Amino acid sequence: MTLLSRPIKESLLEAIAREYRPLRFAQEMLARASGKTPRAARNWLDGRCTPDAEALIELMASSENLRNEVLMLVAERQHARGADTCPGSKSGCDAGLFG
Repeated sequence: MTLLSRPIKESLLEAIAREYRPLRFAQEMLARASGKTPRAARNWLDGRCTPDAEALIELMASSENLRNEVLMLVAERQHARGADTCPGSKSGCDAGLFG
């Protein structure tokens, strides 16, 4: 059984839809922002599948709202895990990555 409070896939697809569905050419705009095809963008908007890691990074780089939602998902997972973290995360090698 997982500690996750809400499914990542559904949360990610909801965030993408909130950001891009209101746009007039949502599919094309999403494809352009992610560097993927309009067909892939349509699949994300329809909830058929999620973006791969490369596309997700591109989307996060192009949308502050989407970036913040993904970071909130990460924070939720960290909170749910509590003290149960990867030993490498305390090594200091990630220090200064975002700051």
